[in-house]
Amino acid sequence: MNSMTRACSQVVDLLFPRGCAGCDSPDDVLCEDCMALFSRSSAQTFDGVAMGSWFACGWYRGTVRQAVLAWKDHGDEECDRPFSETICRLAETSGVIDFIHDRQNSYRAVFVVPAPSSHASMRRRGRRHMIPIVKRLASFLQRQTGCKVTVCDALENKGVKGKSVQTKGAAQRSQRLKGHVSVRSSVSLQNTMVILVDDIVTTGATMRSCVETMRKNGATVITVLALAHTPAGKQMDEPMQAQ
Repeated sequence: MNSMTRACSQVVDLLFPRGCAGCDSPDDVLCEDCMALFSRSSAQTFDGVAMGSWFACGWYRGTVRQAVLAWKDHGDEECDRPFSETICRLAETSGVIDFIHDRQNSYRAVFVVPAPSSHASMRRRGRRHMIPIVKRLASFLQRQTGCKVTVCDALENKGVKGKSVQTKGAAQRSQRLKGHVSVRSSVSLQNTMVILVDDIVTTGATMRSCVETMRKNGATVITVLALAHTPAGKQMDEPMQAQ
């Protein structure tokens, strides 16, 4: 950020002070109370991943939902930092760091892969909103494990219409995604460990499609980390205890 941009930003902040993305309390990007809602980590069993479970920071409802939508669909890029921090914390408490550390010598690479967005969604948002999150996570995992961890934009989503959160039911969402999630032709996932990162998991159809696609292309998918999960009629497991 150059000096002119910084000065303009400071003037805007003085004239139009921001509020918390979750509850609109003044002067916070994400206030302490709302940030705490992203610390109620939960696990769901999933035999498609090596750890046997995938993990979410919080439930997609109330202020968590409002904050995620402000960041995802309404351009609140200042949330990149607190959301990156909460994903890194989830990686630590879920055991991802130990899993990588114990197995790193058996694989040629460790990748952090963002869940794909449709081209229409990217045009509407004007950016790849998951990229700052996965970059921060990859750097964190590399520091913690001592091995090279790389962001790999491995997946693409072609021809899917409509927002995934508006599609009702696992069967309908699975049909919507069928054949559309693929590994980019320039990417090799053979003999790699992968962490998939998503913003919202609802029925889990997108997650399962991404994991299945990467496994078919030679990856060992360690787990999936998500900012939020909507119960969708299912009870979550007990919140994880911080380590």
